[in-house]
Amino acid sequence: MLRAVKVWAGAFALALSLTQSAHARANDLEIGAVVHFSYEDANIPLIACLIRQTRLTSWRTSLVWAAVEREKGSYVLPPPFALVVEQARKARQQGLHPLLILDYGNELYEKGGLVTTEEARTGFANYAGWVATQMKGVVHHYEIWNEWNIGLGSTTRPRTIGSVDAYAKLVRAAAAAIRAADPSAVVIAGGATNEDTHWFEAFARTGALSEIDGVSIHPYNYGKPLWGHTPEAAMAWVDRTEQLLAKASGRPVDVYVTEIGWPTHVGGYAEDTVADYLTRFMNLAKASGYVRGVWWYDLIDDGGDPENKEDRFGLYRQDGTPKPAALRMTEFNR
Repeated sequence: MLRAVKVWAGAFALALSLTQSAHARANDLEIGAVVHFSYEDANIPLIACLIRQTRLTSWRTSLVWAAVEREKGSYVLPPPFALVVEQARKARQQGLHPLLILDYGNELYEKGGLVTTEEARTGFANYAGWVATQMKGVVHHYEIWNEWNIGLGSTTRPRTIGSVDAYAKLVRAAAAAIRAADPSAVVIAGGATNEDTHWFEAFARTGALSEIDGVSIHPYNYGKPLWGHTPEAAMAWVDRTEQLLAKASGRPVDVYVTEIGWPTHVGGYAEDTVADYLTRFMNLAKASGYVRGVWWYDLIDDGGDPENKEDRFGLYRQDGTPKPAALRMTEFNR
């Protein structure tokens, strides 16, 4: 890992010189990747270097509620999550635009990992407001929860999937708290995956769209047969979702693709294929006129098992060497 940082040092300096042109383009489309600053084995210098090397304008990561509020009403940043805040401050100084996910439950308020009671919603909103207060002027974009529609955050086995109505109530409470702390904040919500159009239809019926600035979506479609796994198919679902949300709200809806990717594990997709898919998807998103950002999942491979798809979504390998998709992303961002 240390050698990888040295290898990329020259490229890092070059990327710094190109920051201005990359960030000018970010006014039209934020381009980022999911990163894991809080992981125990996170190589922070390498992550920072590769973000710049790829000319990204943003990154996305979580600031988990249960980690920062371990006693009711007391907020403390433990070392892994203090790194998130530290990197957010550095990113903003460098002209990058971090996206923070506010997510998951807290057993101090409700068991099971979700937020469905009034007490838990109030607790979550207070945490969201605290984060926005700390990050005012540093973080501009907040996403409320991650993949509620498939039960992420649930600690039961099997997962409990909360209702759309419970999520909408959570969104209203958290959005109000964030805006009270930072009126300039951009609040996005949704984060649904698995082509769950019915979930978005139900979310639109709650009226919560009027409380947020945009909708997040994860149009994963890897492994589907024939045309169904292509970037065109992924974008077709994003298009349908935007159209139904715009119709429901009576106005255009900004969409943020906060996760998208294809895995390169054994039995998955060839690295060159993923590079081609990246270029095609990014061009479609940029041409849409309503997609405001795309965050690739993810920046660096999460593990060393070549047969585990969850370990092989990165633009870069664990040692920092680029896959073809990283080179395509860098070229797209010129």
